[in-house]
Amino acid sequence: MRVSGRGFSTQVELPCTLVCGPDALKLSGTALKIDPESMVLQLPGDLSLLPRVGDQVDLEIHLPAGSERSRGKDLAVRAKITKVSEATGGSRQFVLSFRKAHFKDRNGVVPRRKAAAATPKWEM
Repeated sequence: MRVSGRGFSTQVELPCTLVCGPDALKLSGTALKIDPESMVLQLPGDLSLLPRVGDQVDLEIHLPAGSERSRGKDLAVRAKITKVSEATGGSRQFVLSFRKAHFKDRNGVVPRRKAAAATPKWEM
């Protein structure tokens, strides 16, 4: 298999929604980098209840729709915050690690895989 000479970047700027805490607090931010098992996101620093290192959070990254006929999708992950740092403009950057991500429709429905064909029952 050959890999083309085009560069590949994991740098993005996509809107996201972070749900954290026992009260399911929803925070809006921006995903800045997405790698296979980690990501970086930025949240405004003026929020009083920001998540901390070690917290488990649910994150939905809002992917752009491909055309007017296709609905938007979200990339959803359950992640753990591994690092928090100050960013420009008083905002904070969070590094999150996760094991797997899945796509779901913007309305919250997770697409189902096609069911396996029914196996015939043999009788003797």
